Amino acid sequence: MKKNDGHEHGPHLHEHVHHHESDKSILTAFLLNFCFVIIEIIGGLLTNSIAILSDAVHDLGDCAAIGCAYAMERVSKRKADDKYTYGYRRYSLVSALVTAVILVAGSALVIYSSIRRMSAPQEVRAPGMLIIAVLGIVVNGAAVLKTSHGRGANERVISLHMLEDVLGWAAVLVGSILIWVTGWPIIDPILSICVAAYILWFAFANIKSIMLVLLERAPAGFDTGEYRKALEKADKVADIHHLHVWSLDGEAPMATVHAVLKEGVPAEEADSVRRNLAEISESFGVRHMTVQIESGSPCGEDECRIEEHSGEEGHHHHHHHH
Repeated sequence: MKKNDGHEHGPHLHEHVHHHESDKSILTAFLLNFCFVIIEIIGGLLTNSIAILSDAVHDLGDCAAIGCAYAMERVSKRKADDKYTYGYRRYSLVSALVTAVILVAGSALVIYSSIRRMSAPQEVRAPGMLIIAVLGIVVNGAAVLKTSHGRGANERVISLHMLEDVLGWAAVLVGSILIWVTGWPIIDPILSICVAAYILWFAFANIKSIMLVLLERAPAGFDTGEYRKALEKADKVADIHHLHVWSLDGEAPMATVHAVLKEGVPAEEADSVRRNLAEISESFGVRHMTVQIESGSPCGEDECRIEEHSGEEGHHHHHHHH
C-alpha cells in the first residue's frame, strides 16, 4: 500500500510531477533510439551483418513504439469529458498494442531473411560488428537506467525494449567475437534468429497482458474474493451482489457494487453505509467506487435476476419486459 503516501499529501501535485517526468524520459528515449537506428543501418550494411540489421529492425520498432507512446501518453492524461466519460487512460494501452504488433512484424521479417542467409552464408566483418555492439550496449544501457523507474504501462514497455536492446547487443558482441575467432559467418544469422525469437516472445506476452485489461479482468494481483468478504462484513449490510472490479489501464482498480441493507435498518443510514464501504474499498486500493444501496427487497427482483440466471431464463425475462 505504499502508493497511498503520495496521494495523502496531495494527489494532484504528485501526479503532475510524475507525468512531466515520464514525458521527458519518453522523449529522450525516442531521440536516442532514432539516432541509433540510423547508425545501426549504416553499420549493418558496412559490416554485412544481418544480426546488426535485425537489431536495427527491432530498434525501428522501438522508435515507432516510443513515438506512439509519447503521443498516447499525452492523450491519456486528458481529463474525462462527455465523449470519453472514463477519461483517456486506455489510449496508452492502444499504443502498447501497436508497438507489440510492430515488433511481431519486424521479428518475422528478420527471421525470414536470416533463414535465407543461412542457406548461403556471406562474409561478415567481425571487428566492425564488435565496435558497434559495444556502442549499442553503452547507449541502450544509459536509456535503461533512465526509464527503469517508470510506473505506467508505457514506460515499463519502453524500459523492457531498452533492456532487450542491451541483451541483443550483448549477443551481437559475443557473436562478433566468435565469428572473429572461428571465421564462421553462419553464426551471424543464427544469432539474428535468437534475437528475433526473444523479441517475439516478449511481444506476445505484452499483447496478452493488454488483452486481459481490455477484457475487463480485475487488475493482476487484486483479490476480489477477499474484497467481497470485507464488504459483506460491513456494518448493517445484509448482502452484496453485482460486484464488478476492473481497471482502465491495468493499474488502479475501480469497482461497482449493489449492497442490500439488513432488515429494519432505516433508509437514512444509507449514506453512512456507503461511506463505510468506500473506506473498506480504499484499504484495498480501490479509489473509484460506485455503490447502489437497496433496502428490504433487492432492486425490483426481476432486474437482478436477468443477470443472475444466464441463458434461457434471462431471455424469458427480457420478453416480459418488452
